[in-house]
Amino acid sequence: MSGSTVVACPIECIDRSLICESPPDWLEKHNGFVLTLVASLSACFGVIFSYFLKSRCSKIKCCGLECIRTPIELTPDQVEIVPNQPE
Repeated sequence: MSGSTVVACPIECIDRSLICESPPDWLEKHNGFVLTLVASLSACFGVIFSYFLKSRCSKIKCCGLECIRTPIELTPDQVEIVPNQPE
């Protein structure tokens, strides 16, 4: 094989018309970005809803949503303090 060179080429340099008929659409091209964006927004909403659930507020307003509720009252006889036990 003297005189011949082997060129290693990534898949991006191959003419896409040889593989499929149409160019990739936006979602196919940016699927990693969309997945990351959806996961990040879902995590943010999860944190916000978890905060609302644990909140002691009776009126909560956020982004045009409003909730008026009666939180559970916690009395001192319902609290039990357990000290950490050394191992």
